[in-house]
Amino acid sequence: MRNDIIVEGIETNNLKDISVKIEKKAINLIIGPSGSGKSSLAYDTIAQIGQHEFLSMFADDVSEPTYKVKAFYNMVAAVPIKQSNFNNNLRSTIGTYFGMNRNIGFVFAALLGMNEDVFVLNKESNLCDKCHGLGYVSLLDEHRIIDYNIAIGKNPFRCWNKYRDFYVQIINEYSSDCGIDTNKTFRELCNTEKKKLLYGESEKKYSIRYKKTNSFSRRTTKYYGVLTGKPLMTNHAIGKNFYSECECPCCNGKKYSKEHEQYKVYGVSIGDFMTMPFSEVSKILLRMVDEINDSRLAFTVKNINRFARKATDLNLGHLFFHRAIPTLSGGELQRLRMVQVFNTQLTDLLIVLDEPLSGLSGNEKEFVYKNVVDLSKKHTVIVVDHSEKFIEESSTIIALGEQGGSAGGFLIDCNRFLEEQRLNEIISVPICKREISVEISNRVYQYSGVNLEIAENCMNLITGYSGVGKSTLLREYFPQFFEKYTYINQKPLLGNRNSSVATILDIFGRISDVFAKKFSKDKKFFSNLTGNEGMCPVCKGAGYIEYGNDRNMTTKLECQECEGTGFNKELKKYKIADKSIFDIWKMTISEARCYFLPLDKKIVDIFEKTSLVMLGHLRVGQPTSTLSGGENIRIKILKASKTIAKVLGIDEPFKGLSQREIFRMVNYLDGLRAEGRTIVVIDHTDNISRYFSKNIMLENKNGRLVGYENS
Repeated sequence: MRNDIIVEGIETNNLKDISVKIEKKAINLIIGPSGSGKSSLAYDTIAQIGQHEFLSMFADDVSEPTYKVKAFYNMVAAVPIKQSNFNNNLRSTIGTYFGMNRNIGFVFAALLGMNEDVFVLNKESNLCDKCHGLGYVSLLDEHRIIDYNIAIGKNPFRCWNKYRDFYVQIINEYSSDCGIDTNKTFRELCNTEKKKLLYGESEKKYSIRYKKTNSFSRRTTKYYGVLTGKPLMTNHAIGKNFYSECECPCCNGKKYSKEHEQYKVYGVSIGDFMTMPFSEVSKILLRMVDEINDSRLAFTVKNINRFARKATDLNLGHLFFHRAIPTLSGGELQRLRMVQVFNTQLTDLLIVLDEPLSGLSGNEKEFVYKNVVDLSKKHTVIVVDHSEKFIEESSTIIALGEQGGSAGGFLIDCNRFLEEQRLNEIISVPICKREISVEISNRVYQYSGVNLEIAENCMNLITGYSGVGKSTLLREYFPQFFEKYTYINQKPLLGNRNSSVATILDIFGRISDVFAKKFSKDKKFFSNLTGNEGMCPVCKGAGYIEYGNDRNMTTKLECQECEGTGFNKELKKYKIADKSIFDIWKMTISEARCYFLPLDKKIVDIFEKTSLVMLGHLRVGQPTSTLSGGENIRIKILKASKTIAKVLGIDEPFKGLSQREIFRMVNYLDGLRAEGRTIVVIDHTDNISRYFSKNIMLENKNGRLVGYENS
């Protein structure tokens, strides 16, 4: 059609001079293996063109575009909505993020005849005295501290690991005086004995001679229970990981001062309103709409109601305006952003969505799918997804491949690709021989505890409707129950501006070592880390130079001095097998594996395992900040395989993968299971339940998370 969006000669990232046509006011689907260039095409090229063309007409702080194309035609303003959540500011809530707090404050002030300033949350006088407007407080959590399976005499308190010999002795001395059997586990004690160990204080002091690293020391002190807040050792504070964020007991999560409870509209205070689920908020707002005569006030109430109702339509009715953005999944935040798109009065936009059905159960998928279809009647929609629903509905399907990284970026036959995905792969699923009963009675957020059984030394799949508490189960409850446990999610890997795939895989030191030994130099000579001799003096090892400041939009440009590697250009002359460290930094994992075969077996082994989890397309020197959520989670799984963790809780490991890649990922996880681990996965990807020994449907029963076997 003459009106279609056309982009020609695309060479962004790994795309190989491809040209595409996007049909307007229709669903256009992009598919392909991991790393094939799907995001590069959808977000880094098409969406970026649409954004740049629009913003450059009026904005003062438009970033220089990074897409590479020969030509484009019939472009419209773009709204890229990614399924990611990198927000770590706990004061950022749905209400503040989407500009609703101001409107809600205005409504309460107008209806009560008060000043709007009374309801803003950036004034200290309006805030709860205890939590200062956070809505939660950090408290020592006995369930994080206690190992219920270790005998009292062997120190069951996880936070007392440093100077363990001291703690073992003083616990035994105090227990003996209290008549507590030190051969019992904490679970086996009566409530009186438990309270003595947690909150008690000894009448006398104990003189303990204990082992340190290379010597002995002595300390004389009373015994103070672990939850008294009184340290037994000086300068030994309990770490943050032993605290839980609990609802503020003073404001009950409402954030406002007690005085605000008296200001009520339709029987609810503003704190009540902000913590009420969207599904319930709409009922109050509808009453307001019917009874308000003021046109400005009615307009504001209708806007709030449209937001709450559309959020409910998109299966987000469990959320509320005070919900902190960092506690949302990437999928929840993406659908909240979609709410804004549905409510806008603008038309003919280009909407780009990243796996909008990810993380949703069956009925929820149907609701969101129908909403996306409705969206395509008013706007042009690009979807990056492998769902059969979108494959059937899409007017245009663009397939990229054949593989990831440098072997990707080509247009391939979509019918052949889809046919390959439908091949029925089979894996031998072990029968559950023993179950672990997980029973916890402890308040986390709005939940009071957990009851479920998982298959030991098997693969377990947990499903359930959005917001039921699946991530809370793995992130908050499982660490309280399992001693050797690792939780893996799609949050970005921690690192600094110099962090790369090589550093996160713990192989950078070995690569530097190979060159250092060859040329009789110090390892730091071949290191681009800050302060090392091999660091680029211009960008300080980052590989890019950042322009702008806190008040302006910052722009990152590749450092020309080091060609984006972060290395001193003098290192170019040091070559092994005709390759310098500059060349290695630009290789993909797959290419580097072949290069190091004759040089270092340990590096090759790490690269081979990285390829097993479909990450062979990553560049050795690729900054960790550029990794997708799916790539982040697979690297974390790889790193977890080296730990002593016996139980792995994994949140959506199959995100962004095609069916054949999912099968490869399942095989890798099954290999970890075969080593004696118990694997627990949260995922709703189509047709994966057959790979798991036990399928568990999680439900919220009166605030308690309960698991039921899902046949």
